[in-house]
Amino acid sequence: MENEEALNLKVLDIKGQKMTIDEIRRLIKTGEKVDVEFKESKVALNKDVFDTVCSFSNRNSGHIFLGVNDQKEIVGVNEDKVDKIIKDFTNSINSPQKIYPPLYLIPEVFDIDGKKVIYIRVPEGTQVYRHNGRIFDRSYEGDINITNHVDLVFKLYARKQSSYFVNKVYPNLDISFLDSAVIEKARKMAVVRNENHAWGSMDNEELLRSANLILVDPDTKREGITLAAILLFGKENTIMSVLPQHKTDAILE
Repeated sequence: MENEEALNLKVLDIKGQKMTIDEIRRLIKTGEKVDVEFKESKVALNKDVFDTVCSFSNRNSGHIFLGVNDQKEIVGVNEDKVDKIIKDFTNSINSPQKIYPPLYLIPEVFDIDGKKVIYIRVPEGTQVYRHNGRIFDRSYEGDINITNHVDLVFKLYARKQSSYFVNKVYPNLDISFLDSAVIEKARKMAVVRNENHAWGSMDNEELLRSANLILVDPDTKREGITLAAILLFGKENTIMSVLPQHKTDAILE
């Protein structure tokens, strides 16, 4: 078992703290780049926002701002449309007919200079993501459709496979195989560092999903907890069942 400091470092690596308005302003001020994208979306979602979601997931993560134009001007989302835009977004990214594999993202609403800005943090994905069957990657030029570029698609798959051993999915295991007391300990540590941390209001399943610790196995298309979840929060017998070579050297309280 890991000591508290090591566990805390892993928790912070998995889930960042909620953004502040100052951090939002700073990102908007720097302008669009490889990990920042602006969409006006005053009264409805820009349809290409899902291209950006896929490209950020396929590359190195990124920040999407709705209610900001290409000139870094905060134009705001119509207040009467905020709830509908968020609902349309979350429904789409959870639909395998739209985004595959489906994603679990939580938009946040910020009031900046009297205008509504919707912020969406897109983490780097563990698999290759598609929007309407097309594969997108990210560059400084924006979202690039690489679907018909066999060499680029091959490199993307190879990078994902080599980078995400810990994201191996165990479809026959669910959260009952994890230690809820350890999950609660991680939640408390996150809230101690930031009292507004998103984990504070999430149940265990939501926490795991937000940290990409529950995923869909690309081979079986079944959902399960990941190896990372087991290593972080697994009961001792669960860890031994998936990693029989695992050995506990010491337990530090």
